[in-house]
Amino acid sequence: MYLVDTSVWIHALRPSGNRSIQSLLKPLIVSGNTAVTEWILLELMTGLLASERKESLLRWFAAVPRLSFQPSWWDLAWDYAARLRKQGLSPTAADCLIATVALRHEAVLLHCDADFEAMKQALPLKTLDWTSHLSGH
Repeated sequence: MYLVDTSVWIHALRPSGNRSIQSLLKPLIVSGNTAVTEWILLELMTGLLASERKESLLRWFAAVPRLSFQPSWWDLAWDYAARLRKQGLSPTAADCLIATVALRHEAVLLHCDADFEAMKQALPLKTLDWTSHLSGH
């Protein structure tokens, strides 16, 4: 299972988005191998254009599995954030939360965000980095 980060969805969802990422992501979606977490949906909501509607986005994601964040995982997320900081890394709170979800669900984090690759210095995070596909936009 791939937890698909906001950094991929923003390039995949719009008709004017990155064609390479769209073509790579489509078979993963069709095969049911993608997931999101509520935080990723929140991040996508903050990027809605004036012409886009919340309901349309939620309808689009209705068939995409959601990986939950359990309240008991806060201690783990805080530990990850502190561990990363001690390594000289300063990930956002959102990235720490998303990484925690990926780790707890044993999902591969699919992203276009160098911060997740840097986090692998201190965390056993499995990632698939599609940043190199952005140049083909």
